[in-house]
Amino acid sequence: MKTNTKTIQLTHKERISLFTDAVLTSLFILIINFLVFFATEVYYSTHPDWRNTLIRFGNSLIAGNHIELWSWSNGFIVMIAALDMFVLYIRLFMHYKRIQEQHIIRDLHYIADGNFDYTIPYKLLGDDQKIVESINILVNNVIHSMSEELNTERSKDELISNVSHDIRTPLTSIIGYLGLIENKQFKSEEELYKFIHVAYSKARQMKSLADDLFEYTKITDKDFNKLETHKIEMKAMLDQIAAEFDLEMAEKGMQIHSKTNFDTLIIEASPNDLARAINNLITNALKYGIGGKNIYVEGFRVNEKELEIKVSNDGEKIPEESLNHVFDRFYRVETSRNKSTGGTGLGLAIVFEVVNIHGGYCSVASSDELTTFTLHLPIKHGEKLKPNRSEVDNQEVIEDAK
Repeated sequence: MKTNTKTIQLTHKERISLFTDAVLTSLFILIINFLVFFATEVYYSTHPDWRNTLIRFGNSLIAGNHIELWSWSNGFIVMIAALDMFVLYIRLFMHYKRIQEQHIIRDLHYIADGNFDYTIPYKLLGDDQKIVESINILVNNVIHSMSEELNTERSKDELISNVSHDIRTPLTSIIGYLGLIENKQFKSEEELYKFIHVAYSKARQMKSLADDLFEYTKITDKDFNKLETHKIEMKAMLDQIAAEFDLEMAEKGMQIHSKTNFDTLIIEASPNDLARAINNLITNALKYGIGGKNIYVEGFRVNEKELEIKVSNDGEKIPEESLNHVFDRFYRVETSRNKSTGGTGLGLAIVFEVVNIHGGYCSVASSDELTTFTLHLPIKHGEKLKPNRSEVDNQEVIEDAK
C-alpha cells in the first residue's frame, strides 16, 4: 500500500482560527510590552545611578565618526521585539500542530470506521511525521493480518467443504452396497462378492483421503526454522525410491528410470518428508500419466546451493489452464476425475508444502512428449531459493493460488 504524502490543506475555518489567534496573541504581546516599558521607564527615572551607568555603556558604543551605533535603549527595544516575534511564532506553531493533530484524529476515525485501505497521506514536521508513519505501518500490518486470517478462514471452509464432499461420495456407496447386502438384495454369491468388493474399495478410498489429509495437516503445521533435518545422500535415496515402484510399474506395463548428474551429493533435509514428496510425484505420474510407458526420476546439482529433482512421465499432457492449479488442495484435472484413479487431490499439495518448508519451490511443465514436475531444493538447510526469471511469472501464479 503506497502513501502519496502531501501537506495539510487548511480549511477556511482553520485559517480564520489561526489568523484570530495571531491577532489576539499580538494584542497580548503589545499589552505586555507597554507594561514592561512603563515599568522600565519608572525604574529608570527613579534610579539615577543605574541611568548614568547605562548612558556610559551606550557612549562606549559610538563609532569614530561620532555616529551612535548602539545604545542601551535601542538594544532593549530590539531584544523585546525579538522576544515578541519568538513568542508569536511559538504560539502559532503550537496552534498549527493542534490543527495537524485534529486532521490525524479525523483520519484515524475514518480508518476505524472500516476504511482500512486508507493511509494518512500528510507530510508533517518533526516527530508528527514519525507518528503518522508508525500509524500507517500499524494499519498495513493489521490489514495484512486480517487478510491472512480471512484467507485462513476461507481455506478452512474450503477444506471442510471438500473433505465433506470427498467423504460423502464413497460413504454413500458403502452404505448403499452394505444396505443391499443386509437386505439380501443380491441374486447370487458372485453378486454378493461384487457388492463387498465395491464397499471395500470405497472404504480404502476414504482411508486414503484420511491419510492424505492427516499428512497434509501435519506438514502445514511444521515450521521452516524448526524442521528436523538430517544429512541425506541423494543418489542413494532416488535409486531406492525408484526401486520401490518396480512392482507397480510392471503391473501397469511401465518402466521407471533413475539418474543423476552427480555420484555423491549430501543435502540437509527431512528424510521422511522429502521421500513422501518424491513418492507422491511418482504415484501421481502412475495414476494420471495416461498412455505413458516411462517415468523418469532425475537429480541435477544446479550449483553449490541448489538441487533439482525432476519426476517426468510420457503420458497425457496436462492442459495449459490446469498447470497453475495442480498444486492446489483437492484440485484434479477434470479429465482425470474418474473412478479408476481415485485421487484425493492432496498429493501434489503435500509436495508443495514439503518443498516450501525446506525453503525451495516447485515448478511444472507439460508438453505432448513429457510432463515434468521439478522440485528446487536448497542443499543446505536454512537457505531459501528464489525462482529464476523465466520461472517467476508461473511461480507467482502458483503462490497466489496457494
